[in-house]
Parts: sequence; C-alpha cells; structure tokens
Amino acid sequence: MERWLDGYRCAPPILRNEYCLWANDFTNEPEILQMKAMNRIFQPTAALALVALFSCLSGPARAGLEEGVTAYQAGDLPLAFKEFHSIAETGNADGQFNVALMYEQGIGVAKDEQQAIVWYKKSAQQGNSNAQFNLGVLYENGRGSAVDFALARQWYRKAAAQGDALAIGNLGMLYVRGDGVKVDKVAGLALLLQSATMDNSAENHAKRNIAATKGLTPATIEAAQNLLAEFGEAKNLLLPLDQYLKSTTSNAGSESQ
Repeated sequence: MERWLDGYRCAPPILRNEYCLWANDFTNEPEILQMKAMNRIFQPTAALALVALFSCLSGPARAGLEEGVTAYQAGDLPLAFKEFHSIAETGNADGQFNVALMYEQGIGVAKDEQQAIVWYKKSAQQGNSNAQFNLGVLYENGRGSAVDFALARQWYRKAAAQGDALAIGNLGMLYVRGDGVKVDKVAGLALLLQSATMDNSAENHAKRNIAATKGLTPATIEAAQNLLAEFGEAKNLLLPLDQYLKSTTSNAGSESQ
C-alpha cells in the first residue's frame, strides 16, 4: 500500500522537495512509515531567492537567469523555460538544473522525465549537489529510467560528499532497506542520525525514519553512534563510512573461512 505526502523546500537556485511515504500493511500492528525523497519543486519563493545569487555570476549568465526568473514571476512559463534553456546550452549548471526541473515537473514545457535526467546529469557532472540529489531520487524511483539503486547510490554519495543532508538520509535508507546494497542498519542509522543533525527542518524525515526502523538493538545503536562520531571528525563522511563497510565485509569473510 502506498501513500503520498507532499512537502516543499526552497534551496536557491533550485528547489526541494517532495516526499513519497509508503506504509506496509501490517495486520494488528501500527502502521510503519518509511519515506523516499522525491524531488525538489520549482516555486515562486525560490525563484525570488535566485536574484540574490546573481551577483556572483558573469554578465551573460546573470542576464539569462534574471530573464528566466522575471518570466517565471510574470507567469510566462514557456518563456522562462526558453530563457533557462538558452543559458543551459552555454554550459551553465544552474540553468541546466532549472531546465531539468521544468522538464521533470512539466513547467512551461511538456513533462519529460527522460530529458530531465539528461539535463540533471549535465548539471550534476559540474558538481551541482542538488542535481546529484535529484538524479538519485529519479533512479531510486524509476522515473525517466528503470529503477537503478546502484546509480541512485552513486549520485546520493556525490551529493552527500558535499554535505547535502537529504542525500545523506536517502543514502542511509538504502542501507536500512537493503536497496542495491546489503542491509546494514548500523550504517543506515548513522547516516540518518547525521542527516537529522545537519537538517532539523520539517522537510527532512530522518528522525521519523529512525523511529520507524525495526530491529535496532542496543548494540546496533551504540555502533551507529560510534560511526556518527567518526563522521563528525572527518572532512568527508564517505571516508569513515567506506572504512566501516570494508571492515564489516572483511569480518564476514573471516567468519566464513
């Protein structure tokens, strides 16, 4: 059984984010909710926030994005798409993200999630963490592509390495659920705790995901807290995460011999 719950968050120059909640149908048990992040949503409030970022852009890029935002605010969505597309074709990562988002949501252009992936990739490959996050979401949910947990994990990791709290939480849920990876509740819980610590906003459901995760023993919680402490000491949390995962693989191999 699936249920959908929408929530939105602005993160200029791109926008966050819609959540998919699903509940397992338990007999005589409380409903247990797990969440998958869907995507960042284009909103007028975020478009307004774009203007403040233009001071760091060069002339043509700034002009192109300003014209796109102006058109969006005026309600001329096809023109906004045209302006963002024009600047995106020059290689501007923010323009590429906005084009992807508009394709994904069908804003000012016919909805096309395959084209959304094309443009998200262009932006993500330039290091745009929001595009990286959205690619992870699309691949995890099979939108514009077949479900591909390996690619979802790859893009979540790239965004997580840049400190994207929702990407860190989504990565954690892959380990909690065992989607494309071996179930590891220590790693999953540590990542969820890190996500909740970094972003305590209503859009981040990390705390609720922790509460909904079954099978958390005292030993699991202690190990996750230890790994969380290592995250805090590292410049890139993927380093202690990978060291932990490697150690568990090595220990499992030793025990099987």
